[in-house]
Amino acid sequence: MATITITVTVSNPGSGNKYYLDGVLQATYVATPGNTYKFDQADGSNSGHPLRLSITSDGTHNSGSAYTTGVTTNGTPGSAGAYTQIEVTATTVQALYYYCTAHSGMGGSFNTGSSATVQFQDRKGFDIQNLSSDPVPFAQAKENDPYAGSWASGTNVNTARRSMASAGTQTASIITGGLLPPGTYAITEQWNGSAWTEVADLNTGRWYFKGSGTSTAALAYGGVESNPTASAKTELWNGSGWTETGDLNTARQKMGNSTTGTTTASIAFGGSPADPAGGGALSINESWNGSAWTEVGDMNTARKDCGGAGTSTAALAIGGQAPSDSALNESWNGSAWTEVGDLGTASVSNNPNGGGTAGAGIIAGAYTGSTSSASEEWNAAEVNKTITVS
Repeated sequence: MATITITVTVSNPGSGNKYYLDGVLQATYVATPGNTYKFDQADGSNSGHPLRLSITSDGTHNSGSAYTTGVTTNGTPGSAGAYTQIEVTATTVQALYYYCTAHSGMGGSFNTGSSATVQFQDRKGFDIQNLSSDPVPFAQAKENDPYAGSWASGTNVNTARRSMASAGTQTASIITGGLLPPGTYAITEQWNGSAWTEVADLNTGRWYFKGSGTSTAALAYGGVESNPTASAKTELWNGSGWTETGDLNTARQKMGNSTTGTTTASIAFGGSPADPAGGGALSINESWNGSAWTEVGDMNTARKDCGGAGTSTAALAIGGQAPSDSALNESWNGSAWTEVGDLGTASVSNNPNGGGTAGAGIIAGAYTGSTSSASEEWNAAEVNKTITVS
């Protein structure tokens, strides 16, 4: 989640030293599990007043002890870099107090979760939360959560470009290649959950190509090296560098997205053999076994710019251009494509992005004559089900 810094100062209002949190005298603080809270004691007024946390009000001054689970300290209060911080999790004691180890009466409450919590008790090995009122129901808490179900902007990539290939997860991924006219890029950047770092380049700069795998083991195939020629090149990423390996049998660009494949089992379906403006569409499907591509069952309808979801043996090919915008959906079972339920909205093209599995997927965003933010969900778990009759 996030690290939240709380600025701590100390003032003597005439009845002994007191802590101020972000300028509020002995503030009662309510923390959210998942965040880290840093009590910043760099201000000179903190000199001689180390802040700590306890399950007892006023801590050691009231026969209590310091709470240390998830707590780290650094530096000398009153000096630059001095702080006490706590990583709040679902198991952090909810009723905590901040106090000064040197002087009594300076602190206040630091609640982690419901401010109605009064204590923890241990009953037969289980932690029991005793609340003075019922907690907020889960569904209501989700509705109250300003972050639930929304998109948040992140850190920009180092080099602006488009039509890249990608692979990985929300916290560990790579992007590679791309185009920003007039240049073609071979740049690869790696994401660690908070920032992008440039790593080893592709051997051949490309755009409109596809990727599958993870941030440390990925496959990049096809695409365009220079208009109007499509590429058959395949490169393998091992976490530190790219190696050219077996080419596609048919050079193609703008193939279907199948980013859930791996470096040893992927499929490359559909696409266009030449310039996107006039290159037509292909129905070709190739299967990757870790060292070579093999042509397998063609799609029923030739398409480029398909969305996709699934694996090399259970996938969906969604929408695309055939050559006009299409709502077609086909299911792959490892040997053949079968036409299944169409998208609810026709005219979907220009790289709709899919995710999930062949039985439960989602497609979000597309081009339907204008840019769209709509999403559709696929729940046809029965598509590839085998029925045995005895």
